[in-house]
Amino acid sequence: NQRTTIENYEEFGVRKYFLTPSYQKSLNLYGLWENRKEIEQKRYVVICESEKSVLKRYSRSDGTCVALQGKSLSDEQRRIILGLDVDEVIIALDNDVDVEEVRHMCEKFYRIKNVSYVKDSWDLLKDKDSPMDAPNKVYNFLIKYRIPYKSAEHEKYLENLKKTSL
Repeated sequence: NQRTTIENYEEFGVRKYFLTPSYQKSLNLYGLWENRKEIEQKRYVVICESEKSVLKRYSRSDGTCVALQGKSLSDEQRRIILGLDVDEVIIALDNDVDVEEVRHMCEKFYRIKNVSYVKDSWDLLKDKDSPMDAPNKVYNFLIKYRIPYKSAEHEKYLENLKKTSL
């Protein structure tokens, strides 16, 4: 994958990202091959959006992250994660992702594996920042106070579904 470095790329008709035509990101989790051993050793996996986030965490001696390479979790990516020998799935998407999108992703693991998500309730991150962009101290704080996706969160998800389907 490549990302443009051109400012105002839209005005020039340049795409923000260029993917290799034969590469199907929905069939892969970036960083899994390199990080699998540490993920299974620590018994949890952190799911993030971008390849850059995986590299940032790895450069900070944290090999527990994999990237979706976007904001959506495909069925194949879900199957890969379920196949990991871990106790918990932690979803840590960028700060600008709506909590309902995150809950929708959590639903894909609910009652199968322990699942939780990172939410910056303290305004420690900028609008479009990823938790992985934060210094270790902030990242570790956000991970420590992640929100477990249990029945109360599931009920919030169902309630929102009712509202949006009306």
